[in-house]
Amino acid sequence: MISTAKVMQNLQKELGSFYSTEAHTSADMLRYINSAARAICISRNFWFNKYTETVVVTDLTTEYSVPYQIATFFILDAAWDEVEVLNFEDYYRRTDKSEVIMIEEDKLVSEKTWTFQIFYRWFPTTLTDITEDVALPEHFFDALVLKATYFWFMDIRSYEKANEKKAIFDWMIKDMAKRSSDPKPLVTKRLNKSKNSEW
Repeated sequence: MISTAKVMQNLQKELGSFYSTEAHTSADMLRYINSAARAICISRNFWFNKYTETVVVTDLTTEYSVPYQIATFFILDAAWDEVEVLNFEDYYRRTDKSEVIMIEEDKLVSEKTWTFQIFYRWFPTTLTDITEDVALPEHFFDALVLKATYFWFMDIRSYEKANEKKAIFDWMIKDMAKRSSDPKPLVTKRLNKSKNSEW
């Protein structure tokens, strides 16, 4: 978890010459931080924003509210078998919907009565107060501050400075994603079975 108060202190220091309590209230800064947290989660498939949700489908109800999903990885039924997930058009085009389900935005539709487990990507909880913490790992602190400054500059229409921050953020996120996808960098990776072909 990342302290929102610390992020705000860093934002004010980073943007000292642009900072104005009238132009950028606590509510504005919370908005920048929330937008930055969402941008981090959208940018890559990081381990910390993977979630599960259980949905119990009954005979009388076919539509259910589910959390909005950046991406649905897969859905398993109570027997732990994967269920085919269709979009709106393909689902309603089917005449037999007994073995498929649909997820669109925050709605699940199913005629199959079962208990489903959804595995998906989502956003951290939206901050409403500076005493709350951002639900991101601590090592994303710099990326969060950087992206929040991007939204700050966009708000004051300083697009050139915003683009500079965006370029640095994109590079930083790409590097962090690479490191998180290769947790054992000292392990030799072979291209094929030949011992002579190694990275």
